Amino acid sequence: MKIRLTMRTALALGLPALARGLGRLRRWQRDLLARAGHEAGRGNVLTAAVLLLVHALA
Repeated sequence: MKIRLTMRTALALGLPALARGLGRLRRWQRDLLARAGHEAGRGNVLTAAVLLLVHALA
């Protein structure tokens, strides 16, 4: 939800390229987590990414 709000703010400030970049980042994060078996559409995506990183390093 934070990325969506940031995208809307970027559009309101007249920065469509930034909004598109944030949208791509959001899709990339969800795709990465979906491949890892996480329900990326629910919960905190950032927390899940950190937990995956910790798991990979352990």
